[in-house]
Amino acid sequence: MIKLPPHDLDVVLLDTKGAELPVEVLKKNRYIGRSVTRLEDFPLVTGRACFVGDVSIPNQLHMRVVRSSVAYGRITSIDIDEALKAPGVVAVWSAADIAEVPPIPFRATKVQGLLPYRQPVLAREFVRYVGEPVAVVFADDAYRAEDAAELVAVDIDILPPIVEVLDEPREFEPGYLTEPIVLRKGYGDVDAAMAQAHKVVELELSIGRHSGIPLETRGALARYDQARDHLELYGAAKRPHWNRDQLAEMLGRSPSSIDLFENHVGGGFGIRGELYPEDVLVCIGALRLQRPVKWIEDRREHMMTANQSRQQTHRIKAAVDAEGRILGIDEQLFHDQGAYVRTHGARVADMTIGLLLGPYRVPAYRAAGHFRLTNKTPAATYRSPGRFEGSFVRERLMDAIGNTLGIKLIEVRRRNLIGKEEMPYNRHLDALETEVVLDSGDYAGLLDKALAAANWEELQK
Repeated sequence: MIKLPPHDLDVVLLDTKGAELPVEVLKKNRYIGRSVTRLEDFPLVTGRACFVGDVSIPNQLHMRVVRSSVAYGRITSIDIDEALKAPGVVAVWSAADIAEVPPIPFRATKVQGLLPYRQPVLAREFVRYVGEPVAVVFADDAYRAEDAAELVAVDIDILPPIVEVLDEPREFEPGYLTEPIVLRKGYGDVDAAMAQAHKVVELELSIGRHSGIPLETRGALARYDQARDHLELYGAAKRPHWNRDQLAEMLGRSPSSIDLFENHVGGGFGIRGELYPEDVLVCIGALRLQRPVKWIEDRREHMMTANQSRQQTHRIKAAVDAEGRILGIDEQLFHDQGAYVRTHGARVADMTIGLLLGPYRVPAYRAAGHFRLTNKTPAATYRSPGRFEGSFVRERLMDAIGNTLGIKLIEVRRRNLIGKEEMPYNRHLDALETEVVLDSGDYAGLLDKALAAANWEELQK
């Protein structure tokens, strides 16, 4: 353990028996418990950082995306004639111009049934959320590109959108419903637990839609070197190697012929790491037009199109005995995925029900995760995906158990915590196709420390 002296200037390292470790060990561990000088700050605080918006290449074109203004509808026509006549415009494309480019793929997943729900790079036949890319304009100036994009006339036959995740699933495409899968996890006899319970505590809980709002919006700049047959993409974030491999697959190129460069990033929050339609479009533009192509998202676009997350409804019930100990939990999750399944697949829903039980002993558990599409911006991972949602639901349930039985809220938690002598504790569940095993932890001891640090009794007064 680490013991911090009152003056907080030095760190004393103790072994597992409480004896102070020798100086040689301290030297080897000189970073543990100390404030370490950050290396990344100097260029940021001196204005020398290089974001993708700061990168420009001679003779570059600027891309502007024409986006859907309706949540759901059938595209009846896209007229690009006026836009093509606008000053500085080099090209205007709709889905028909890049028909050979496949939808954006997933990261590795064993969950089956999601392939038909991937997002195309440009909308094909239908638009499914406000902000969906319908066409792109390439021009020699960012302002000219924006002006020309206003001239693209998109005619859409508006259809009734799905806005509530609890609505009955409808047809997504012929043969496919807007509920592609139901994830199921569990163990034990939940029905028997409910039958023998002193009380069954039920809740319906909802979590609102979130997203990250970084200081720097998304951006991408692609350059194709014809002499070397090499493609470069600037503005990558978080997952450059995976995104490179997927771009290579989509564009029919070798991964070794593509380089992704991660500049300074003004905020990530998880949403910056996905492969988006715009990343693919600037690369196609650079390859076809033989000029660098740059795209910088504006704030309005970001609010409409960058990955969102969190939106879920939970119907959960717990069987408990007279002392508030959990006998079983039955959980139904309705996960609002938005319009398409993006690169994360079903990770958020899978992690939510796989990790929902947290530090508590639950003898029987049954969970059904209804993974549903609605006509909203597609959802994906964002800051501790699944853990946030599951923790919120679990702790609200613990409060409800305590309040129903008249047990103090700290005490009802203490009665249900897994003991340190039970570690490692196998949940007999999986999350992200990995077995959930709590390898160590003194949860009751940590709770006591937290209560003492917070001066809990005084806070209650």
